[in-house]
Amino acid sequence: MKWKLKAMAFRVLSAAPFGQTLYNAAQRIVMKTAFQTITPSLLRLHQYHVARFRAVVPGRALEFGGGRDLLSPLLLSQAGAEEVFVFDVARHSRPEQVNHCIRQLRFLQPGDWPEVADCGADLLKKYRIRYLAPGDARATGLADASVRFVMSTSTLEHIPAPEIRSIQRECVRIAAPGAILSHVLDYKDHFCYSDSSIGMFNFYQFSEAQWRWWNPPNHYQNRLRHGDLYALLAVPGTSVAEILPAAAERKELAGIELAPEFRARTEEDLLTHTAHIVLRRN
Repeated sequence: MKWKLKAMAFRVLSAAPFGQTLYNAAQRIVMKTAFQTITPSLLRLHQYHVARFRAVVPGRALEFGGGRDLLSPLLLSQAGAEEVFVFDVARHSRPEQVNHCIRQLRFLQPGDWPEVADCGADLLKKYRIRYLAPGDARATGLADASVRFVMSTSTLEHIPAPEIRSIQRECVRIAAPGAILSHVLDYKDHFCYSDSSIGMFNFYQFSEAQWRWWNPPNHYQNRLRHGDLYALLAVPGTSVAEILPAAAERKELAGIELAPEFRARTEEDLLTHTAHIVLRRN
């Protein structure tokens, strides 16, 4: 689907009554994206978090932006998490999506993988996962220093900067001394995943005023760069444990006339397309 058409469709759905229900139906019927295939690269990405969690196990974990299939919470549960809190702004996950993930994990990851009847009591009973959606990661209600691990995957790029600050303050508050905060970030224009005619940095050409039109609230992209996200996450009370940025080749910027908002950026910042940022609670 061409990205501008998709952006307009998202904007219509964001304003429509029961827009989230309509979008979920479109995922199943039109886009065929409701059920995710766990590829080797996707599994490695989520196992990155699990490896960091193993350094602080046992303890409770928290993910914000849980998505549809709860892959990371399931892996954290198997890795020994006493409890996993999953916060999301909307209820994206359904039992059939979680079970689709579980059935794949049976062949990919050794262990006992029973299916669940719901994303509430049964998910909690079998996997110690509390699915809190809609839920607000800025105000979790958890006690100070009660969590040993915090994580997000391709979530922070969809949150406005002021809200990221609030979420990070809350995560630092609930993180116990020595806790790990592990984040995977995807800085690309996410429309490139469904439209091969545009590059990963397509959105650099639009001014902030122009981008507001092509940036619907239910597919929001903040366009923050690696330096911005690092500054928002590396707050007092934390220290850097690991930073792994990955950069594209210069040709990815060819033919893009940078909007004023991006002209003062360094080439390194412009070309960084993904990163892992891991912090430790002091």
